[in-house]
Amino acid sequence: MKIKIQGYSSAYKEGVLTCLKTNYAWMADESDEDLYQWCKPFLEYEWREELPSSIKPYQHGFIFLDDDRVVGYLGFIFAKRRCKGHTYISQSGTTWAINNGYRIYMFKALKEAFNLADVLLDFTPRKSVEESLTKVFKFTYIDMSIYRFYPIPCLHNTLIYKDMQEADFEDNDLRNEYLDHEPYGVKCLNVSDGQESTYIFYRINHRIRKNRRFFKHRRSILKVLKLTNPNFFCKNYKEIVWHLQEKEHPYVQIEPRFIEPYTIQGFGVKKKRVVRLGLDKTDFHAPTDLLYSEEAILP
Repeated sequence: MKIKIQGYSSAYKEGVLTCLKTNYAWMADESDEDLYQWCKPFLEYEWREELPSSIKPYQHGFIFLDDDRVVGYLGFIFAKRRCKGHTYISQSGTTWAINNGYRIYMFKALKEAFNLADVLLDFTPRKSVEESLTKVFKFTYIDMSIYRFYPIPCLHNTLIYKDMQEADFEDNDLRNEYLDHEPYGVKCLNVSDGQESTYIFYRINHRIRKNRRFFKHRRSILKVLKLTNPNFFCKNYKEIVWHLQEKEHPYVQIEPRFIEPYTIQGFGVKKKRVVRLGLDKTDFHAPTDLLYSEEAILP
């Protein structure tokens, strides 16, 4: 048995869907068309910043082939990004599926994949993947919780809010980030007090609470994906969060690392456990927001 590892292409679409269905119980119940619509963001994305030619063949992931049959798939999202005058490549893991009998090849494929990027991220790892990434590849925990804000009315309104559009951005990098993510429902809000301001990139995820006798309707979670001014946000978080919640999105959540070195405590603020893993190979401490990741583009 000779296994070939190569970059994903659309020629292997059906094979990847079959592999995903074999490895994920909930996917097995979906039609191929419905499952592909769910996978489409990470199987077809293209960004405005062109990826290096060394990455392009692998930008939508790696597949394992036994003869011409797909027996494994490792999904990744790559992006060229800028920070503090530096340009770097970020990589975020998406959905990984490897059939029984072929998982021994995962480490070879991961080693090859991890050599392609400067910042490696996985925001939603399975327990087995979490153990492999931390113990074998030396990923670290960049967050182990999120702040979840529940609705607490804020009666004063002193800030200025602007829903950003393409023409409103003066910063070219922020404009590109907005345009890259707009097709996936990501929005950008500028909040100002007339002197200071912050940009907040966010998207809304809808969750159906199953196995509940009451309140089975959709409950929305507004996820902050990127924040540019943590000091300003923390000084004004009660008003900002309530502004976001007024549009019938009862839960707002934000990653603690977005507001470091600050912390938030109080009524209506809870911490929920998550696992956010990363490995930064740069020497300038690149920020690890949620843009260009499965958290930003998956339904």
